[in-house]
Amino acid sequence: MGRPSPAPEDASWTSAGLGKREALKEWREWAVSTIAPIEVTVFDQDAFAARWVSHGIGQLRMLQLHAPAQRVTHTGAEGSSGRAAPSIQLVYARRGALKTLMGGRRFTVEPGQFVLLDNTRFYQMEMDTEHEAIDLMMPQGWLEKYLPDPEALLARPIEARSGWGAPLGALLETMLAGLDDAPLPRPLIAEQVGHLLGLATGFHEPAESSRHRGQLARQILRRIESGYADPDLSPEAVAGEVGISKRYLQTLLAGSNTSFVQELNAMRLDRASDMLSDPRAAALPVAEVAFRSGFLDAGYFTRLFRKRFGITPREWRAGHAPQS
Repeated sequence: MGRPSPAPEDASWTSAGLGKREALKEWREWAVSTIAPIEVTVFDQDAFAARWVSHGIGQLRMLQLHAPAQRVTHTGAEGSSGRAAPSIQLVYARRGALKTLMGGRRFTVEPGQFVLLDNTRFYQMEMDTEHEAIDLMMPQGWLEKYLPDPEALLARPIEARSGWGAPLGALLETMLAGLDDAPLPRPLIAEQVGHLLGLATGFHEPAESSRHRGQLARQILRRIESGYADPDLSPEAVAGEVGISKRYLQTLLAGSNTSFVQELNAMRLDRASDMLSDPRAAALPVAEVAFRSGFLDAGYFTRLFRKRFGITPREWRAGHAPQS
């Protein structure tokens, strides 16, 4: 029997045989559709030569890139027509240094190092010479099974040829050599990547990490308690105030068997029940009580109230009215 044909998710491209203008156009279009909303400035267009190989590995996509000296600017997802799905990129420098700007920080990814980048945010990489890199595209939801808060690890060059990063670097190099003869199905190989990435980044977490997570969760709950009456209070807004991602906020609360919506609705219903029990608020219509408690929809408020307390808001008020 001959070798199996490449998996349908495998593809490759080379500028060889193409005119310079055509090759540059195809290179840029591929980068936008595959990696992120991107702008590519090739420093010597007359000498342009590049190639890429792409492999699907479960939910991951591994790109092997051979490129000339260039500047790559990721403009972020907003305001762009780029078709790439939001993901975290693992960029591993095999040859040539990657001078990077992200989040106001400038750093260099040296050969043998990798860095995690968010393809929905602005960042810029500049390569002064021909270079070779691996770009591993990882959906954030998939990655968070192995790194609960990937954002905490962004823009940090990490060694992949020594220390605890070496097993991950070795696996990436082995994957480049060929996946057709791999002893495991590709989705299982992706799982190994996730586990080794956790090892390489040191996500055993510092000793105080658990306490820090508890502090963050309490901070989130205090913010819900103080801002429950704001109908626009959202997990995105609170996560931004606390300095974490929305997904990590959800993970923190899930660790306490709750959610942002559960906590927010519980706080609002508690406040509403207090107002309905207060003789000083007896003249307030139920709809106004709902609004002051953070609910814009009185019908939705009534349904939640009845589900929580077993009676309607009007019945609750009647049961707590002063006896004549």
